[in-house]
Amino acid sequence: MPRPANARLMKQLNRQAVLSAIRDRGPISRVELAALTGLSQPAVTAIVRDLLDLGLVEEKGLGQSSGGRPPIMLLFNPAARFVLAVCLEGERLWGGLADLSGALQVEAEGVLPPDPHDPARSVCDFLQGLIDRSGVEASRLAAVAVGVPGIAHTEGTVSHAPSLGWWQEVPLRDRLRQCFGVPVVVENDVNLMALGEYFQGAGVGVANLALMHVSEGIGAGILIDGNLFRGARNAAGEVGYLPLGPLSPRRPQDFGLFELHYSSRAIRQQLQAALPEAPGDDGRPVRRLRELAEAGLPWARSLFGDALRHWAHAVASITCILNPELVLLAGDAVDCGREGLSEVNRIVADLVPDPPEIRFAVLGSRAALTGAVAMALSLADENAYGIEADQ
Repeated sequence: MPRPANARLMKQLNRQAVLSAIRDRGPISRVELAALTGLSQPAVTAIVRDLLDLGLVEEKGLGQSSGGRPPIMLLFNPAARFVLAVCLEGERLWGGLADLSGALQVEAEGVLPPDPHDPARSVCDFLQGLIDRSGVEASRLAAVAVGVPGIAHTEGTVSHAPSLGWWQEVPLRDRLRQCFGVPVVVENDVNLMALGEYFQGAGVGVANLALMHVSEGIGAGILIDGNLFRGARNAAGEVGYLPLGPLSPRRPQDFGLFELHYSSRAIRQQLQAALPEAPGDDGRPVRRLRELAEAGLPWARSLFGDALRHWAHAVASITCILNPELVLLAGDAVDCGREGLSEVNRIVADLVPDPPEIRFAVLGSRAALTGAVAMALSLADENAYGIEADQ
């Protein structure tokens, strides 16, 4: 049900309208703001005064005169608040502190040690370390976004994250809210990769796209009309569970069938079985397999072709259901090379009547962090950059 339009709510909505107009149209005068927002001149003047006091808006120079005194122009101040973004992967986490323009001011990596009693404690400590390193006041924090390699539920819990050892629901959002007292969003990391590529990468301007990420597992991020599609239970894009590959018995704690056979982890295991005397893993199993296939080893060519075929079958499945304009291959899938990408395109074109464009993602490991920053900024905007907390 819509909230009643009481005085406090109307004040908040009017303030958000003025702030958004300054952010999107600045430099802009108070007169122009009144015309743009439909608010009265006295109302705009009062709101701007508040925003100047909060530091969210700055006066910058004079505009053109229309006959009287030239107006003072207003600009949004992105340094007034900041957001935190962090991505978790296995025992590693990385993140950054960004201003309200999305520019990262501090970045760092850390270790995520297992803690069955308080799994979120290390995340809180890591984020606090970013604030400490930046030297900014913690009171200026507006929002936090976290990317996780598992199912992120709407209530902010995380489950089915095997690389983190989080099978049961972990109340990550509530724990971070306790630590920082600001709005927190928890999102699947591959969803954030798709969002990052949409805003700054290979998917810029493409409102309907899917990104398939091949790593220790396989997942997909889906954007429909520029918005993340999560599904009824927030598990949309869990393509690692597609019934692709040889059927085999699996326990509940195992990975899905598709990723059990065609993830980077699976390819690494098959390489180790075929080359037990070879040097240790360099962390790029798909690249290593491609190089062996290009060298003419029959077993490597067979394994590489099998992986490409099954990746293409997954893309075809996504295409038949969602009909995206673009599908991006990300993670270790980019190591299949240009010829591998051409083969995936060829197979998909043979399988579906209207194939999408398929190309590589370009942001690499930065895609998830870019998406997390974008999501944190969106959350901060929805909550008026923490303005109400200052009142």
